[in-house]
Amino acid sequence: MNARKWLFGILTVSLTAVCPLSSVRGADPLDTAGGPGKPYLVAVGVGEFKDPAIHARPTADADAKALHKLLTDPKYLGVTADRAKLLTSADASRESVLKAIEAGVDATGKDDLLIIALFGRGSSVAEKPCFLTAETVFKERAKTAFTTTDLEPIFKKIKSQKLLFLMDVAYKGFDPGTEKVAEPTVSDFLKLAFGDADREDNALPTNRVLVFGNLPFREPLTKGDHGLFYSTLSDGLSGKADEAPYFTGYEPDGLVTINELAKYLEKEIPNGARAIGKTDKEKELVPFIIGQSTSRFWITRNPAETEKVAQHLKKITALVKDGKLTEEEGKEATTLLFRMPKLKWSQNLRKAYQELADGKITTDALSATRKTLKEGLKLPVEDGETYATKVTEWVRELSSRYIKPVTPGELTAAAIRGLYTAAEEPLPADLDDALKKPKDLTAERRTELLTEARVRLGKREDLEGDKAVDLSLTMASNSLNDRYTIYTDREGVLKLASQLRGRFPGVGIQIRRDAVRDGLLVATPIKGSPAYRAGIQAGDLITEIRLEVDNKGKPLPAAATKVYSTKGMKTDDAVNLILGAPETPVTLVVDREGFKEPKPYRLMRNYVMVETVHGVKRKENTDWSFFLDEKYKIGFVNISQFISLTNDDGKEQFGTFTDLKKAIAEMKKTGLNGLVIDLRENPGGYLSSAVSICDMFVGKQSIVTVKPRVGAVREYKGKTAGDDSFPIVVLVNGDSASASEIVAACLQDHGRAVIVGERTYGKGSVQDVAEFTPTGGELKYTIARYYPPSGRNIDKLATEQDPSIKDWGVKPDYGFEVKLSSEELNDWFEYSQDLHIIPPPGKPIPTVNPAKDKQLQKGLDHLREVIKATGKGPKD
Repeated sequence: MNARKWLFGILTVSLTAVCPLSSVRGADPLDTAGGPGKPYLVAVGVGEFKDPAIHARPTADADAKALHKLLTDPKYLGVTADRAKLLTSADASRESVLKAIEAGVDATGKDDLLIIALFGRGSSVAEKPCFLTAETVFKERAKTAFTTTDLEPIFKKIKSQKLLFLMDVAYKGFDPGTEKVAEPTVSDFLKLAFGDADREDNALPTNRVLVFGNLPFREPLTKGDHGLFYSTLSDGLSGKADEAPYFTGYEPDGLVTINELAKYLEKEIPNGARAIGKTDKEKELVPFIIGQSTSRFWITRNPAETEKVAQHLKKITALVKDGKLTEEEGKEATTLLFRMPKLKWSQNLRKAYQELADGKITTDALSATRKTLKEGLKLPVEDGETYATKVTEWVRELSSRYIKPVTPGELTAAAIRGLYTAAEEPLPADLDDALKKPKDLTAERRTELLTEARVRLGKREDLEGDKAVDLSLTMASNSLNDRYTIYTDREGVLKLASQLRGRFPGVGIQIRRDAVRDGLLVATPIKGSPAYRAGIQAGDLITEIRLEVDNKGKPLPAAATKVYSTKGMKTDDAVNLILGAPETPVTLVVDREGFKEPKPYRLMRNYVMVETVHGVKRKENTDWSFFLDEKYKIGFVNISQFISLTNDDGKEQFGTFTDLKKAIAEMKKTGLNGLVIDLRENPGGYLSSAVSICDMFVGKQSIVTVKPRVGAVREYKGKTAGDDSFPIVVLVNGDSASASEIVAACLQDHGRAVIVGERTYGKGSVQDVAEFTPTGGELKYTIARYYPPSGRNIDKLATEQDPSIKDWGVKPDYGFEVKLSSEELNDWFEYSQDLHIIPPPGKPIPTVNPAKDKQLQKGLDHLREVIKATGKGPKD
């Protein structure tokens, strides 16, 4: 029995007899409830290998076979035999797998679900991840394994299909001999699944989800005859993800949605790893899932609930047939009962239809409830006008200064369409027609359309307050296809404050999940913060968060949750609870080695200043020492971002420039012969901070030229004499962006520094960041492009838009390019992530070590040679 027949097996005749087929099809849950359409499955499991250099992985074949059996079972999904391809060790060659995946892409159309599942072992060919087949000879894997490069042309054909890409691939378990094999990175798979996903806070393509059972550099775990990933996945798909606490709404609805499955995997895989893992690394196994926040499709049915749903639908059909419900009500009831709606009023209406089907209320009572609920949705026109006024303010700001010409009408249309897309509602036909020529819209007409669009959506909890404005501006910003132009809502501004300003209201700790102990680990307190002064230490485990007030300082009502366990809590959720207005309390319950029981720390939130200039090693008072080589008097500063906090007179009160100037002054007291400035992984920050730092070293010369669309070109020049008394090396890599590229390019163009490492990110644009007072949010939008003293192009986007522009970014000087393989990069990240922590008393102090950093070593060797040549080096 196919999926469509199975769903309506007991009500097909009565339902189609009640109303025209077109009306029924409009309510067909497989068409309109985010269903799988005509699903297609490609399940690949390879655990047996002819080459003895590749270790067997028996669970791979078993996992692929079991997933195929599960998803072809009509009880769960019912993929038909002609649309379910199973490949195991016996027949999964490079060609057969690529052919099967391409066939799946070609056979799926709009709204169909394509499931691709890979179980087995992988490696890399050069820098590209590959999947090993049974016939693969490891040393010749370029010929018989398939890589992400092989899959790219196939995945590019995916358009409107829903995609669920499941991977449980072990990138270990082979003997490479003397060959050094790079570990794969996640980025290749993200590009494969999402195309150009390298966008700053930009929306991913909708209804595409990528699920790693474990990150590529971790070894999967086995549970019985299957991998832990498949064991957990199968439980979730079989219905457990539709049970408490994972279901959406007030009860299970018989469907396993992608959001429910993601929540289930994120909770239960770590639980399983903690139970069966033998080492800390095994116990830390977590899945990696991306795309679920922009996806709403359902995958399988939960058999424990489907019969109950079917019975309700059958009774609704009978009521329509008997004339006790209208066709419109029958269609509405079918949609609500089949899948749990997300809005509270819809859920309450669903309950009423359930009670009607169960004979607990009459149709008159249902009608009264329905009327009351729908009347409660009416939004006053004044609220619609307020929405229109706030969106219009954004439209005015963007259209006047954005780097590319865009009319107020185009921005207004994008805001309206974006609002309906985010609200998951179809845009009414008349509004759609009115927006088809957006450039012709007058100011008055734009206001009318914005007001009407908002009023028609009514009162909804997902649009209350300024949420409708937030959604409109977020989606409209995304529509500009500019990865650097974004709108951030009020909550986001609070979380992101430290990234740009280096100053945020909180308690001053960096946290990450501790998967082994299932809590929140304090990576480090921030120097001078409330947490630091209270004695919270790196390595502490936060087990509870206790609140007395909300994040604005208002006392919580008696019924509000005040104590939150951190078990299973996401880091972002913890941050939302901990951040809040200055001078408001929050209590963190901390467990620490040596404590008899967890200890509460009641902290008063305050403004926390982030360190952006780091040295070689912390002193006992937690200040930095900056000399990397005492003999040669070579200093080292790592700049993590460029921040600036100014006084009313415009002078920097606190920031990167001020801290760097202090560090250099301290080193010069005892003699400074050379300096390494480490800008790797630096995403940028304030232009003023970058200009001031360049001024320190190049003097009264050109630093950077900013060319806006609107307004005069501005050239920034140094104002001081500049300090050229010592040579400089600047370290950069592919994540050195924006302000860090301004500094690197300026110093390189003037011959003031040697650039070492890898080509930079290529962000050659300037964004204005301004508070959006109507909502308390923030606008960041591109207003200009910048050019270093040589006038060369930095912006990678420019090369994509204009084929005549060939070069981008800041490249290392000749002879100073030092590339890191994926494995070397992972090793460097692992070594460097703890360099900035404040260790607890008695613990080793992390120290910069060139022996673990070949880019730094290259720069250090160069400075030693230069210093020797000038006669300033140590005497032998």
